[in-house]
Amino acid sequence: MNSRTRDIFRTRAKMIQYIRRFFDDRDFIEVETPMMNMVAGGANARPFITHHNHLNLDLSMRIAPELYLKMLVVGGLDRVYEIGKQFRNEGMD
Repeated sequence: MNSRTRDIFRTRAKMIQYIRRFFDDRDFIEVETPMMNMVAGGANARPFITHHNHLNLDLSMRIAPELYLKMLVVGGLDRVYEIGKQFRNEGMD
């Protein structure tokens, strides 16, 4: 691996560590929400569709975590955050 690529990985890791520390120091709880959903929601983008072989279901890859995070807040966890992947199918810029 060349040094520029290594520096990019290190910088990304440091940024994520800083973000986690920032929220953790303020008593937020890190959570993970589902990556696949029966119905896409939470943003205005066309979802990627995948198939779950064992369950024989077509599922949408999530395009935004907001709905699950809002459910957690309504349920009493008022300080939550998530660092996760989003799968937005909006074309190229």
